[in-house]
Amino acid sequence: MIFHFITYAFFFFILTNMSAFAAPSVSSTALILYRDSNFHKEDFDPVNPDQSPNGLNIQELEIKLNAEVDLNTQLNVVLVVRPQFESDGTNTEEKWLIEPEEVYAENSRIPLTLLKLGKFKAFVGKHNTLHTHAFTFVYAPLGNTYLLGDEGLNDTGVSAAVTLPTNWLSEITLQHLRGKGENESFKSPRPGDGVSVGHFKNVVDFSNSTSLEIGASLATGANSYRQTTTITGADLTLKWIPTEAEKYNSLVWSTEYLQRRQGQADVEAEIGSGLASWVQYQISQQWAVLYRYDNINFKNSFDPTEVPNETSFRNSFGIAFSANEFSTIKLEVNQRKGGIKSVSGDETENTFFLQFNLAMDAHAGHNH
Repeated sequence: MIFHFITYAFFFFILTNMSAFAAPSVSSTALILYRDSNFHKEDFDPVNPDQSPNGLNIQELEIKLNAEVDLNTQLNVVLVVRPQFESDGTNTEEKWLIEPEEVYAENSRIPLTLLKLGKFKAFVGKHNTLHTHAFTFVYAPLGNTYLLGDEGLNDTGVSAAVTLPTNWLSEITLQHLRGKGENESFKSPRPGDGVSVGHFKNVVDFSNSTSLEIGASLATGANSYRQTTTITGADLTLKWIPTEAEKYNSLVWSTEYLQRRQGQADVEAEIGSGLASWVQYQISQQWAVLYRYDNINFKNSFDPTEVPNETSFRNSFGIAFSANEFSTIKLEVNQRKGGIKSVSGDETENTFFLQFNLAMDAHAGHNH
């Protein structure tokens, strides 16, 4: 009841304070991906075709529109265009989906507070807030994919981010989501159930060139079993960007941990946990080298055939070349063991990626 009142009040506040829409700024990014994996050599299942086939494909096209509604309010719309392969049991056809990834209004009229209303990526850890084109690696960490879903925790709701009066950057974000989004962990059949999210962020500057960000996350709500799902997380990011050579050298090291506890009646709760740690070192103005280790582990799995009670881990190496701020080419090689097997029984997946990340017009930045 309180959530509905806050939502309606915020929506009424925007309507009563908005002026005529300004012409929106429009930007877009295109991801073109070549993939070669020993697990995706053939389309083995004609009923459920491979959604990550080998070869050259359009990975995703993102279109972003942004406009000022008034002096304190902005409206953001992010549309995603991506291919999807469908089959009638005999033939596989490529179809294109257009989906609203995010549609939300932001209001900053209250001092030190940013209000958000609409559909948005929940503030659970750092990686969940990123769009695909802003990923450091081609795909999200295993923990994010398995615990938050392919599209992450993304739902309609209300958010308030409050900056605390400290000598360093300290921010508390509280969000309430309707619990009917794309994430399978929070799809309660009861209409009144929702998902409560909290994130606490602190950024400390050690010098003009070095900073440390520490974050903690919590998300809890009812699931489809009429039980409770709780996700906890912690993230740490160290950045070194020397002021005298910021265009040529930099170092970013980030680590994120997620754990999901999913309840079900009369059985032990399923517990999944994932760790991801990656480093990016810029060796010149246009070149950077990347490495990531990530894993996923399950206990008391509800479906051991799909999600085994074991640890799966992956090592990823990459090289990125940025011709300018609008064009990046990324070469990535990764090896994954555990949790999955090929049709032939191979337990190790080796994958090669070549990704082209192209931007049209100025595109808003993302927090890394």
